[in-house]
Amino acid sequence: MGDSKSDLIKQVIDALSLDLAVLRKAALETHTSSTDSQSKQEGKYDTQGIESAYLAGAQAEKVIDLEEHISKLQQISGDDLADDTPVCQGAMIVVSTDKDDHSYMMLPAGGGMSLPSQGLDFIVVTPDSPIGAALLGKHVGDTIELPKHGKSFVSDLW
Repeated sequence: MGDSKSDLIKQVIDALSLDLAVLRKAALETHTSSTDSQSKQEGKYDTQGIESAYLAGAQAEKVIDLEEHISKLQQISGDDLADDTPVCQGAMIVVSTDKDDHSYMMLPAGGGMSLPSQGLDFIVVTPDSPIGAALLGKHVGDTIELPKHGKSFVSDLW
């Protein structure tokens, strides 16, 4: 696979789509199990049917969340950012410390995924993560305090 930003976003979408397929299947099986005649309560302490119904509901919510995340990812442009653009969704960021560089990609989902590209290993961060929150809105040259890395600065952004 190529090294373009669009290719990296597609890798995240593909991974989340696989997760979505697995979760849909599990949710369907759990729902079927919770409505099956075998899951009817046999005594006042038998809660298997109720527990299965709660699990099916939670799985259905997770399916909806993943669908929304995938939809948001599909809307992100693969274009490079203008020089004066701050860190935003879709940004590829290099953060430097006195000792080393760290590469991140800001996306609405897929946090923690590792995406090798252009000789770097980009870690997906979301705006809700501590690193993503620290980077959001920053420009090249801005100094930031990153968890586990300390004082750092944004050295490249595209």
